[in-house]
Amino acid sequence: MKKNTPKLGTLILDPSPTHRMLLSHVVSKQPQLHLLGAYDNPTAAYKRISEVKVDLIILEVDLPLIDGFNFMEALDESTQAVIITASPQHALKAFDYGVTDYLLKPLDPKRFVRCVQKTLKKYNGLHQPKKKESMTIRCDLQQREVDVSELLWVEAMGDYVKLITTSERVVVLSTMKAMADKLPRDRFLRIHRSYIVNLEKVDNFTSTRVEINGNLLPMSRSRKPSLERRLEPLE
Repeated sequence: MKKNTPKLGTLILDPSPTHRMLLSHVVSKQPQLHLLGAYDNPTAAYKRISEVKVDLIILEVDLPLIDGFNFMEALDESTQAVIITASPQHALKAFDYGVTDYLLKPLDPKRFVRCVQKTLKKYNGLHQPKKKESMTIRCDLQQREVDVSELLWVEAMGDYVKLITTSERVVVLSTMKAMADKLPRDRFLRIHRSYIVNLEKVDNFTSTRVEINGNLLPMSRSRKPSLERRLEPLE
């Protein structure tokens, strides 16, 4: 196993002592998994989840007191669930709940290895660091990078524009049109001839104002419909 391969904290929840023993054995044989415990009831499993970070839970649908689907509703979004059960009848519902995999009893060890690979791939996708998106500008006779995700809004200043970020204000020789062309169109909108806003930073708005980080920016009335349409998917 590569040095940087993560070990996923794994929990087993199955009322059958035989299946718990078998699952514990196959989990312990997988170098990518770290067994945190095997439990026969949801209450004990919930307690363990509150104590440690669980990346993966392998569970039976038919549990005492509640079923496996009700149990999954209380899981953290980052916790993957793999169902293992004797019946295929719950498969459609399981994938509606976003399970990573659906295994049938008796467990096929080779099939379990493929399940682990799928789980690890999903984990890596969820935890992959987001690529920093930057924009190159010329400021004080030098080129520098500005993190686009930190940009709150752009403001016109005659022959210059002012970039307001979460940590600084930068004045750049540029037109508003040139700046708008540089910014990702799916996340930025010109709300006024003098203002371009980062849609992800908008806290509130009226017919004539947009609020960002406690600042009220003027908005042309004709731009309100565009703002409403663009913000709709973000709600």
